[in-house]
Amino acid sequence: MKDRVQLARPYILRGTSRPHSHIIAVGGGKGGVGKSFLSSSLAISLARQGAKVLLCDLDFGAANVHTYLNEPIPTIGISDFLKSEDKPISDFVVGTQISNLFLLSCADDKFNGFDLDPVSKSRIMAQLYRLNFDYIVLDLSAGTHESTLDFFLLAETPIVALTPEPVSIENAYKFMKAAFYRRLKRFERQLELKTLISDLMENKERVGIKSPKDLLDAIELHADDNGQRLRDLMQTFSFHFVVNQARTHQDYQLGLSIQSVARRYFGVKSEYLGHLEYDNAVWQCLRKQTHVLLDAPQSQTYGLLFNIIRRLTQNREEPAKVA
Repeated sequence: MKDRVQLARPYILRGTSRPHSHIIAVGGGKGGVGKSFLSSSLAISLARQGAKVLLCDLDFGAANVHTYLNEPIPTIGISDFLKSEDKPISDFVVGTQISNLFLLSCADDKFNGFDLDPVSKSRIMAQLYRLNFDYIVLDLSAGTHESTLDFFLLAETPIVALTPEPVSIENAYKFMKAAFYRRLKRFERQLELKTLISDLMENKERVGIKSPKDLLDAIELHADDNGQRLRDLMQTFSFHFVVNQARTHQDYQLGLSIQSVARRYFGVKSEYLGHLEYDNAVWQCLRKQTHVLLDAPQSQTYGLLFNIIRRLTQNREEPAKVA
C-alpha cells in the first residue's frame, strides 16, 4: 500500500478572484498524447487520497473521459446547463463508482466541435469558479482554439501533456505560445498597452524581439510602470509538463529540457511534474474498459502517477475557509 500523499486544500483569499476549488487543466497541442488518460488518472489518484474531486470533460464534440472511468455516457451535462436559465452547474454533476470522484461531461453529442459561443463559455467558467471541490480537473480539447486556451488559463495548475516525438514537442511549444499570447491579450487593454504592443510586434526584427520573453522585456523598457505591472501579472502564470509514453532515459529527461527552454523562451515559471512510461497494462485495461489505477495497482504507471501527484500537491498553502 502506497503512503498517503498529504493533500492541501486550495488556498483561498477573500476578496480575490481565486476559485473555490484548485483547478487543474490538461491541454496539449495535438490529439493522441494521452490528455484524457492523464486527466482521469489525476482525478482518480486525488479522489483515492481522500480529496473531493470533479473531473470535467471539456472536449466539446469528442468527449470520452467517462469511458476511462468505466461509466456510461451521462444523461445530463453541460449542454443541459446551458439550456437552463436559473440552475447552477452543480445540478448537472453526476457521481461515479469511485468514492469522492464526480463527473461533469459534454459527451451527449449536442455539441458540434467548437460551437461554444463566448457567452456560454463565460457562463461555464464563472460557474466552475463557484463550485466547492478540493480539486477540479479539466480535460481539454486538443489544439489552440480560443475556448480551449481560456479554460487552460482558468487553471491554477495548467498542465501540457506531450509525447517524446518531434511533432508532439513542436505542437506543445505552439500550444504554450498561443496560451502565453492569449493571456497577454487579457491585460493589454486594461493596462493601456495595446498600441505599444502592436507597434513592437510590427517592428520586432528592428527591436530585437525573438521570443515572448523578449517582448515582455521590450514592453517593460518602453511602458515604465505598466510594463512592470504586465510582467508581474504574467509571472502569476506557470506551465507544467508531463511526458507520456516514455520509453528511454532520454525520453524521461525530455521534460527537464522543455522546462528549461520554456523558462528562457517565455520568461515565466515552468515545472516538469514527471513522466509516464509506455505500459502494456494501460492499453490492456482500456480494452477491458477499466482504469489501470483500479485494475493494475502493481503496474509501473501506478507508481509514476503517485510521484506526479506528490509534486502537484506539495508546498500547497492551507486555505482560508469559504463562507
